[in-house]
Amino acid sequence: MSSLLPFSRTPQRLVPDSPVSHRRQAAVAVTGALLLSLAGAVSVAQPAAAAAPPLKGAGTCANIDMIYQPASAFPDTSRGRFDFMMQTSKIELAVLCLVNAERTTMRSLTRPIGFKGTLTLGTAAARHAADAVALRWWGKVTPGKNCRSMQGDPTTCDPHINPETGSTPLSRAQAVGYGRRCTSFAVAENAYVGWGSASVTPRAAVTWWMNSKPHRDNILNPAFTVMYAKTALGSADPAAGSITPAVTYVQMFGRCS
Repeated sequence: MSSLLPFSRTPQRLVPDSPVSHRRQAAVAVTGALLLSLAGAVSVAQPAAAAAPPLKGAGTCANIDMIYQPASAFPDTSRGRFDFMMQTSKIELAVLCLVNAERTTMRSLTRPIGFKGTLTLGTAAARHAADAVALRWWGKVTPGKNCRSMQGDPTTCDPHINPETGSTPLSRAQAVGYGRRCTSFAVAENAYVGWGSASVTPRAAVTWWMNSKPHRDNILNPAFTVMYAKTALGSADPAAGSITPAVTYVQMFGRCS
């Protein structure tokens, strides 16, 4: 790829996971300088078979067992509509708390809020989660399904590449302006979808991420300084069928220097 400015080619692994039970997870990390990127090789990783140890923040973080509810579960009032909209913020804060509890020996992550229309990586994560639920391309490659298979695993769709727009974690970050004012920057993305009450909570998502090396590497990467975790009601994987509740998570990390 051509460039007007030199940049350090720090290799990163893009590691989507193969499915486990009714939970799907994927992780990806890319680095770049200004508007440039370098993507590493894709490989498949199975989460460890043994159960993950208890999350360090399980006893102190709020809302970690929160289940995202549809609008119909709230009164059709101003307060009801507000409470419905606030769910994603509560879930994001729960994920952030759980993640920072694991980062005991390194700097805590923050989620800066955009002001006066400023977009953040949270916007990119929210858009990707919404698109994933609308298009439902995650999971296994099947006849007629519109998705791009993962390199190294032609049987599994790549959850990080939108099959209609071709967007990637890096291009989604660039679309909201991330990296524009950085000499160098990096972004990473973890994805998760679960269905059934026990599998849709922040605790469930972070537990699986922490029990899978590529996801855990993103979470425990000391270089990252910001993190957003957005959710969308519904499953990005059609394998969920009509099971409810179903929730799709997209977690984005960033570093700007």
